[in-house]
Amino acid sequence: MSKEKFELSKKEGIHKELASLAGEWQGRMFTMFENGKIVNEADVSGSMKLVLGGRFILHEYKSSFGDDPIEGIAIYGYHIDRKKFESVWIESFGMGTAIMFSEGNHSETDISFLGHYEDPSSDSKWGWKTTIQKIDENQILIIAENFSPEGREAGGVKIIYHRV
Repeated sequence: MSKEKFELSKKEGIHKELASLAGEWQGRMFTMFENGKIVNEADVSGSMKLVLGGRFILHEYKSSFGDDPIEGIAIYGYHIDRKKFESVWIESFGMGTAIMFSEGNHSETDISFLGHYEDPSSDSKWGWKTTIQKIDENQILIIAENFSPEGREAGGVKIIYHRV
């Protein structure tokens, strides 16, 4: 990646768009184990900040599932040379000690990432698609959808964030 491409992206491109996500956020997190059936609803607070000179957004969040606290960290970025979004995600609820790597695309309305994780009981790979939609400058919708190894939707998480 050339320095010029990156500086242009920060000024008027995708990195400028990523930078617009930076800030403190609060909202609600809805967890579904089956499609459409909410099994948990909780407050969520998050922070998104630019790191490494604006190359990436570091997203840290806290919520709960029942009485159990949940913490998560994601790093979102855009690989200029590959023309792909990339992310890594770790959290304290269902991933154990695993790190999920994802990559994705940009559309007019959102950024989406697709990653996979293994079910240790069956060695099968499940899909996890995360979509970040900026509703306006002060509201973000994050939808994370779980997909079975056969490709069927299998619940997920929805976060509605409001800028603090």
